[in-house]
Amino acid sequence: MGAEGFGFSRTELLGGLPARRASTLLFAIESRTALLVARDRRAMATFETEATEAEEETAFFAALGEGRTPPLQPTIQDLNRHADDWADLLPPDAEGRAAILKRIVEKYGLPAQAASLRRVLGATDQLVAAAFGRQANASLDSLTAAPLPLRERIRWFRSGASARLENLPPFWLAFALTLTETVGGGIIALPIAFAALGVWAGTVLLIVFGLVNMLTVAALVEAITRNGNMRYGSAYFGRLVGDLLGRPGNAVLTPALFLLNVVGFVVALVGFGSTLAGASGLPIWAWAAALFAINLVFLWRGSFDATVASALAIGVANITLIVAISLIALAAAGRGATGSAGPGPGTGGGFVLDASTLELVFGVALMAYFGHTSAGNAAKVVLARDPSGRALLWGNVGAMLAAMALYILAVVSIGLALDGGELIGYAGTAITPLAAKAGPIISLLGSIYVTLAVGLGSIYTSLGLFNQMSELVPSMSRRAARGASFRSRLPGFLVRAAPTALIFVVVEILIALGSISFTGPLSIVGTITLPLLGGIFPMLMLVAARRKGDRIPGRVLGFLGHPVVVVATIVVFFVAELAHGLFIWTGTLERGAAILVALAVPVVWLVAWRRGAFRSRTVIELRGEPGPPERGIVSVTSRGRAVSARMTIQDGAGERTVTASSLTTADLASMKSVSVDLPTPATNELKVWSHAVAHDGDSTAIPTHVSTTGGTRAVSADVSSVDGQVIMSSPGGMVRLELEERRA
Repeated sequence: MGAEGFGFSRTELLGGLPARRASTLLFAIESRTALLVARDRRAMATFETEATEAEEETAFFAALGEGRTPPLQPTIQDLNRHADDWADLLPPDAEGRAAILKRIVEKYGLPAQAASLRRVLGATDQLVAAAFGRQANASLDSLTAAPLPLRERIRWFRSGASARLENLPPFWLAFALTLTETVGGGIIALPIAFAALGVWAGTVLLIVFGLVNMLTVAALVEAITRNGNMRYGSAYFGRLVGDLLGRPGNAVLTPALFLLNVVGFVVALVGFGSTLAGASGLPIWAWAAALFAINLVFLWRGSFDATVASALAIGVANITLIVAISLIALAAAGRGATGSAGPGPGTGGGFVLDASTLELVFGVALMAYFGHTSAGNAAKVVLARDPSGRALLWGNVGAMLAAMALYILAVVSIGLALDGGELIGYAGTAITPLAAKAGPIISLLGSIYVTLAVGLGSIYTSLGLFNQMSELVPSMSRRAARGASFRSRLPGFLVRAAPTALIFVVVEILIALGSISFTGPLSIVGTITLPLLGGIFPMLMLVAARRKGDRIPGRVLGFLGHPVVVVATIVVFFVAELAHGLFIWTGTLERGAAILVALAVPVVWLVAWRRGAFRSRTVIELRGEPGPPERGIVSVTSRGRAVSARMTIQDGAGERTVTASSLTTADLASMKSVSVDLPTPATNELKVWSHAVAHDGDSTAIPTHVSTTGGTRAVSADVSSVDGQVIMSSPGGMVRLELEERRA
C-alpha cells in the first residue's frame, strides 16, 4: 500500500528505461518529501479545516500528475529528515541506489550531517560505495571533506534542533504542545478578571476551574483516542464532533468556533494595541492597524507555517516570559512598590462579589483554560507514536495542572504588586499598570510576550475566519491556483477576508470612542461558547465514544463515564449558562444569547440521541499496515471494548480459524476473505472499516464487499468510499461477515 497513497509505487517507478529510473525515483522521493514537509508546516495549524487541507493536497497532486516540480521544493535537510518515509521507494540493488545517490549528490550535495539519508541509501555499504565510485568517478568520503558554508551550517543546526523537539517522548510531546497552546493571551487578562475578588479567593477559583477543565479535557482525550479518524489522516475537532454527535453537534460547533475566532481577533487587536501603546507612546489605533496589515499579508498567502517545533519553541518562550514577569511582580510587591491608591500594595484588593464580577471571572477563566482544541491538534502527532493514548491522556492532564500553577502564579504576583482597585475595569492588559509599578523591564518583556502570544495568535484566528468563509461561500471563494494573476485571486480573497476587515473597522471605531476593553469580549464569548465546547460537548462525546468507539485506549479514567459524573458536569455548565441569561447579565443581547445557548443543550442532546449518536456499535476493522513487509490486522470491538470472536481468514497460506479479538496476517496482498462470527448480544449498529495505512499515516479504502447473516434478515454493502467505512444496522444473533478485496 505505502507509496500508492502518493500516486506511485516502487514497482511502477522501476518499470521505465534504466537511464531514466534514477531521475524518476528522485522525482518521486522529492515529491513525497515535499508533501510531508507541507503537512509538517500545517501540523499545529488550528486555522485549518478539512476542506482547506483537501484543497492544498488536491493542488499538490494536480501538479504531481502533470509532471511539474512539487509546489514546495525540499531541501537536503528535508530529504534527510524524512529519509525513512521514502526508503520504500528505493531499488534493492546496489547499482540502483548508487545512481540515486549520485543524482542527490549532484543536486544537493551529501555532507556528513545527512546521516539518515546516507544510511537509507546504503552509503556505508561497500557495494553501493563501489557502484557510486564507478558512476561518479569520486569517492563518498571525499564529499564530506569540504567545510559547509555558514548558511548551510545554520540550516543543519535548525533542522537538528527541530528534530530533537519533535522527537520528544510522547508524554512530554503531549504535555508541551497542550500547555504551550493553552497558555496564551488569556493569562494577562486573569489578574484583571479576579481583581475584585482578591488574590486568595481568585486562587481558590482558579483551582476549581482548573480541576473541572482537567476532567473535561481527559474526557475529550478518551473520545479522541477511541475515534479512528483522529488517528489516521486529517484530525480535526469538527470531524470528531461529527463522528460522535452527528449533524446536531456540528450545527452548534460551526457557529461557536466562528464566534471564537471573531472575538479572538477583536481581543488580539485591543490587547496588542493597548500593550504596545503603553510601552511606546504611539496610539492604540496605530498598533491595531499595524497588526491588521500584518494579518492581511498572511491572509493573501493563505497559510502560516505551524510546525510542531515552532509551536513548542514559541510556547516555551511565552511561558519563560510570563514566569519572568510574575517573578519581577513578586519582587516589586516585596519591595512595597509605591504610587498606588487604595489599600496599598500587597493586599491584592478587597473581596467584591457582584454580577459584573461573576460575569468577568467565569468567562475569562473558561477562556484561559480552554485547551480542548489543542488536545485535538496534539493528537495528530502523539497518537502516531503512542496509539494506546496513554501519553496523550497523561500529557494533557499534566498540562492542565501546569497551566493552573502558571495562572495562580500570575494572578497572585500581579495582584500583590498592584491594587485590586487599580485593575478593576481596566481596559487594556495587566502589563501596562504593572510596568508603571515594577519598571520598564515589564514593558519590554510584556511587549515581547504580547507579540508572540497575542500577535501571532491573531494570525491563527484571522486565518481561521478566512478558511471558514471558504466553506460558507465555496462558489465565490475557491482558492486560485498557485501562480495565478492578482486579478484572478482578488475576488476570492476579498470574500474570504471580509470578516477580518469588518472586525478591524469596528474595533477601530470602538477604540476611538473608548468603548472596548481587553477582558470584556473574552468574558462574553467565554460564557456563551465555552460551556458547550469545553464542558458539555466533551462529556457527551465521551458517552458516545464508549458506546461506539473504533479503538480501545490503553488507559481510561473509568469514573469519567459514570452517569453521575456526566450528568453533574453537564448540569453545572448548563446552570451557569442559564444563570447568566436570567440573572447575571443585564444587556438584552447578552441575555438572549446565553438563554439561547442554554436551551440548545437539551435540544442537541435530544436530536443527537434520536439520530443514534448514543447507540451501541460493533466495529470490525481490516487494516493494512505499511511494510516492508506489509501486514493485515483484523480486530473486533463492541460497545467500546475488545470482544473475542471466531474469525476465519483465507489468504496465500490457505484457510485458518482462530478465536480472538484481533488477528494478524503477514500476507495482506494475497488475502481473499475474512469471516467473523460475532457473539451475542448484538449491538444496534455494525461498522466495517476496511482500509490501508500509508507511510505518511494517511488511510485509503480497500474495496470490500460486506455481507451479514443472522437474526431476521441479511444485510450487504460495498466498502468503496475514500475512508473505507460503512455503517449498517446489525441484524442481531450470529452475524457472519465476508470481506473480500476486489482486485483488478
